[in-house]
Amino acid sequence: MTLEQPNFLKLLCATRFAEGLPNKHLQCLCRGARLVRLSAGQTLFREGETEPDVFVLTSGHVRLSMNVPGRGAVDFLSAGPGDLVGWSGLISDGRMTATATARTDSVLIALSGQCLKEACEHDPQLGFVLMKRIAQVLSQRLLSTRLQLLDLFAEGTSA
Repeated sequence: MTLEQPNFLKLLCATRFAEGLPNKHLQCLCRGARLVRLSAGQTLFREGETEPDVFVLTSGHVRLSMNVPGRGAVDFLSAGPGDLVGWSGLISDGRMTATATARTDSVLIALSGQCLKEACEHDPQLGFVLMKRIAQVLSQRLLSTRLQLLDLFAEGTSA
């Protein structure tokens, strides 16, 4: 399902990810955007696969998991409305570092990684703002990983 540009702007503006962005940057973000609806349990992307889009969650919850040898899929984060998932499409070759699965029925805006890269090259101010936001996401993921490692080590010492 595709929405007209003003509807994408409205959806995006309602997210934490878009807070404080000027209208011209929001319009750039919406170029090449599409709406993705997931039912609970449906996979958005898989670890190791290439995904060219970057996703902003507008409603619902998506869990991120990684395959751990000997343990299988291990959840490490639950993303909610306003969160960014699939940032690899913007800053790397698009190879996913995790699997994203809808925990609940969810709606996401898929932003074209290629369109975003081109917009960032054309407008360095937009590039700076996007990289700051992605750095915040990465920082949160790193903290989540550290906390899970602490839990893992604590489990090994309490026996």
